[in-house]
Amino acid sequence: MLILTRRSGQSIRLMPDPGLDPATPIGDLFRGGPIQIYVWYMDEDRLRLGIEAPAKIVVLRDELLAKKR
Repeated sequence: MLILTRRSGQSIRLMPDPGLDPATPIGDLFRGGPIQIYVWYMDEDRLRLGIEAPAKIVVLRDELLAKKR
């Protein structure tokens, strides 16, 4: 499980793995199970999330995606 802390205005993206064949059927992506998002902690300015996703799904924080560009 991936644990992330997000503050107001921050986001995450759930995307197929970049090495995945674009012709892969959607059912194959979720063969390992569904995406589950848990709220672990919440206060006035932050939220801690637990994310479980199949291996073929990548979870990216938007600030890391912006650095790659």
